[in-house]
Amino acid sequence: MFRAVFLSILCGLTLAPVSPGAGIEDAPTVGAIRWDGWYGDETVTKAVEYTLGQPKYHFRLPWFAEILGGDKVRINGDSQAVIEKEISYAAKAGLHYWAFLDYWTDAPRMQSALMRYIEAPQKKALRYCLIEEGGRLDEWGAKAWEHLIEHFHSPHYQTVLGGRPLLYVYIRPSKIGKREWDELKRQCAAAGLKVPYLVLMGWDVEQDAKDMVKLGFDALSSYARGGAYSMEPQSYDEQCAQLRKGLWEKWRALNTPCVTLASSGWDTRPRNERPPSWIKLEATPDATPFSEQKPLVDAVTATPEQLGAHLQSALDWTKANRDINLANTVLIYAWNEHDEGGWLQPTLGLHGEPNDARIRALEKVLRSPAH
Repeated sequence: MFRAVFLSILCGLTLAPVSPGAGIEDAPTVGAIRWDGWYGDETVTKAVEYTLGQPKYHFRLPWFAEILGGDKVRINGDSQAVIEKEISYAAKAGLHYWAFLDYWTDAPRMQSALMRYIEAPQKKALRYCLIEEGGRLDEWGAKAWEHLIEHFHSPHYQTVLGGRPLLYVYIRPSKIGKREWDELKRQCAAAGLKVPYLVLMGWDVEQDAKDMVKLGFDALSSYARGGAYSMEPQSYDEQCAQLRKGLWEKWRALNTPCVTLASSGWDTRPRNERPPSWIKLEATPDATPFSEQKPLVDAVTATPEQLGAHLQSALDWTKANRDINLANTVLIYAWNEHDEGGWLQPTLGLHGEPNDARIRALEKVLRSPAH
């Protein structure tokens, strides 16, 4: 079913030329993670409407959200017009690709943005790749390879190192081992593709390095800076310092191939106060009347200037460590993890207009002559 839908969409596209980057051969490519819980009207979207419903968090709402009054908001970006506007924002920022979390048929609404991206007639040179969850791959087994290869064939799929499809795997699968991954590589070669560049996303660098070798993967990265869900998160500057120490410097010390992770923030207070069903937390509600709540913007919240400086640091580190970042790419957490604290996507501004300050901060870095 997926094959028929995907091929019919692909055949109907008017393909735009896709450039490899900003025109400077050695400049790293930059991608952003997409967690697409904002599209549709089902369980996940209802949950994030609740987590971001309090007025103090309305400044985090995606630009297409609506404030209904009190703690009631509506978030549904499931339209072709929304995804095409998002593509325009990402292109303006200078991003090269989105890394979509792939939910297959398990959660169709979580796939809406990916399928609408595929349907978009103009990609503005913005590519995409997939993030697969190890547990989901364990469930699908070898059937997963046909699904992946169909995506790898897309002219818009992000590649590295002269044409290798870039694939991120979040958390090591427990049932699929090196033999199965070697079979994927064999099937790719048989389909006329180069072997994929496999990147393991974990939470323990030393163990991840061992698993990378065991599975026959190419590099390590991570989904986010990490850290516990807390009502007392670190400041953004402290988070960036911890990311450098806990990931970049460890990869360097271990001489481990990697994809540089950058972060737009980590602030889980909306989820701590109003936990969604998939997060096992005891709620810590705020009793402040809605009419008295002010935007919770403090040192934890990245300013556009801080975000730009951190991204520049990630680019500089990547250029200085090309011997271990062989793919020459940076991945940002995240395009749209609004209620977990990491977002680049424009938000709903004070007067209902999109606030694209973070897009403009990225543009200043990624479209500068130095990059």
